[in-house]
Amino acid sequence: MGIGLLQKIKLLNRRAKMSIAMALDMVVASFALWLTYAVQELTLLPSAITEHWWLLPLASVATVSVFYVFRQYHTVIRFAGSRFFLNTLIASFLTAWIVGVAFLFEIYGSGGVPAAIFVTYPFYLMGGTAGSRLLARRVLEIQVTPKEEKIISVIYGSGSGGTQLFSAIRYGGIYKPVAFLDDDRSKHGQSVHGLRVYAPKKLPALMKSSGVSTVLLALPSTDPIRRAEIVKELKAFGVKKIETMPSFSELVTKQATFGDLRTLSIEDILTRTEVRTDEELAEKCVLGKSVMVTGAGGSIGSELCRQIIKRKPKTVVLFDNAESSLFYIEREINQRISKTNDKTQVVAVLGSVTDESRLREILNEYKVESVFHAAAYKHVSMLEKNQLEGARNNIIGTRCVFDAAAWAKCSSLVVVSTDKAVQPTSFMGATKRFAELVVQAKAQSNTKMKTCLVRFGNVLGSSGSVVPIFQEQIQSGGPVTVTNPEATRYFMTIPEASQLILQAGAMGTEANVFMLQMGEPIRILDLAKRMIALAGYTVKNEENPKGDIEITFKGLLPGEKLHEQLVHGDKLDATQHKMILVSKEELPEQSAVLHVSSKIEEAIANGDVEKILVAMKQLIPDFIPSWESVSTPIVETPESNQSSAKEEKIQ
Repeated sequence: MGIGLLQKIKLLNRRAKMSIAMALDMVVASFALWLTYAVQELTLLPSAITEHWWLLPLASVATVSVFYVFRQYHTVIRFAGSRFFLNTLIASFLTAWIVGVAFLFEIYGSGGVPAAIFVTYPFYLMGGTAGSRLLARRVLEIQVTPKEEKIISVIYGSGSGGTQLFSAIRYGGIYKPVAFLDDDRSKHGQSVHGLRVYAPKKLPALMKSSGVSTVLLALPSTDPIRRAEIVKELKAFGVKKIETMPSFSELVTKQATFGDLRTLSIEDILTRTEVRTDEELAEKCVLGKSVMVTGAGGSIGSELCRQIIKRKPKTVVLFDNAESSLFYIEREINQRISKTNDKTQVVAVLGSVTDESRLREILNEYKVESVFHAAAYKHVSMLEKNQLEGARNNIIGTRCVFDAAAWAKCSSLVVVSTDKAVQPTSFMGATKRFAELVVQAKAQSNTKMKTCLVRFGNVLGSSGSVVPIFQEQIQSGGPVTVTNPEATRYFMTIPEASQLILQAGAMGTEANVFMLQMGEPIRILDLAKRMIALAGYTVKNEENPKGDIEITFKGLLPGEKLHEQLVHGDKLDATQHKMILVSKEELPEQSAVLHVSSKIEEAIANGDVEKILVAMKQLIPDFIPSWESVSTPIVETPESNQSSAKEEKIQ
């Protein structure tokens, strides 16, 4: 019955709740004044009240008026803090002086000073008004949400992040925090919001005594390396579920609030320091400008669009040949812009990067100043079987984008590349490497357009990448398939990749190759184990035959490397961003690159994959196609031999 009444009160509108609070304060004010003189005169009918009864309604009206001026009725009691109670004390003293001064005028000349009004009454008034609010908050906290709906949890981190998380989830949420954990020894044994702070090693005891099942990480600014260590420690204690609050960057950019808990993801425990964005660099090619993104519907392209609109461009042109992907990213970007009331114009354009006339038309129509070229075929195994289309899209497409941007007098062009372009063993990597060479060669004759290439490793969560594949395999009960137990890859998050692209655009001059300091590469096997643990399962193997998910090895796929590289050689120079490096690489002669490029385009037009490969090898001598390196050499015809001989003369 009581719970039903409280629920009804909670559902009342703001004005009704304010009226209830005012009525309660009027009663408290009168009672506090009566109590002041009842205690002083030790009687239930003090003469000060019986002779001057009008003081009671005066005290009630004065209290409500002063409290309203101090905005005490505008505070949500569930989130009332120290400032609210300080204002209550000040308002109580002010009310007491208003009533006391009125009393002085009434008894002027009759002797006697109502000292109790000025000294005692304010504390009774504050105790009554503040106490009633604390009591209401406590009753709501205990009774409104049934206990069985709560998930017993502890909050890891008792600093500002932990206290704000507690305030955000203590009412109406599904979690019931019973303690804080903190690795700072000076905080152990202290009380925060009425909950005790324990050392992390006390967690097993809390799990037994209090039924703790979930740990809520409140570490928004903690280094990912330290976060990974904490997660490993918690897993060793047998914790099945770990939730985390948003990162510091998500909170600052208002992408999330303190109460937006989510399941810990692999991105949260990358053993590499988070890369902070230099906003001055990130907005240089975007702020107030007309920008175009090719491949806007892809994993990198779509995130690039999200990052771009945060920097308030004049126009953003979303260019893609995939209708469905383009539809969804256009809708999402428009929704994001509508929430911020920005005036950015969003234009969705269907088209292929291999259609130079279409590119010129769009660049000219929307007066595009900055181009971010993220359109590419990227799946290694797919391009091993579809070489012709891979070369058409990745090589001709990149050349068309450069020529169209140069024709339209764009101020900057950023081309997205990959670590697979370094000493390529796959056809995809070879096409991306040749595209790099084409851009670098053409940039030598066009110094007005600032051009650069951005090269990075695997992107966590991008379409077709290892992370979503592993997630799908884990959800289906396994096994998780790993190519080779020693295979390693460099990893970065999609936002990191996109922000790297934006910042590189500000530093590009003569087709520089930029890359992120990726830290140490991660073994794919270790990644699989971490993801299984994050999902709450254990690895099934000889050491643990009763485990949940098995890991199997299938061998490297055609074109795949055991270890990836980021640069040719080790010539790396620093840039103005401490986490971004520029690679100094020796380039072939411009005339040689352009000549071979025309031969490749001619071979693509004729559908001659063999000639494409022969031409590519002229400028990428370390490229060995996977089918050649295994067992099936390319059969050379007299015609191809003649073509090859001619190409060898190219300098």
